Amino acid sequence: MTVKSLKDEDKLPIKQVINAINKTMDDVLRVVDAMDLGRTEVKSDGVYRTFKDGRVIKISGGNFTKKRVSQKRIKLF
Repeated sequence: MTVKSLKDEDKLPIKQVINAINKTMDDVLRVVDAMDLGRTEVKSDGVYRTFKDGRVIKISGGNFTKKRVSQKRIKLF
């Protein structure tokens, strides 16, 4: 099902939305890997970028501890 107007977007099944997002994400990761831009990863002590050849570069330092979510309800919009 394709969305033709903003009124129709609520009629999409959530599984179809998730599949579309995953497909787009796969396309983005394929381009990032082809251009060797590196994948970004957040660890507890900073932000790192990992390249295809195994190089790891620290982009930013800081305290990035995991946060707990008090509510499990997600609001998309």
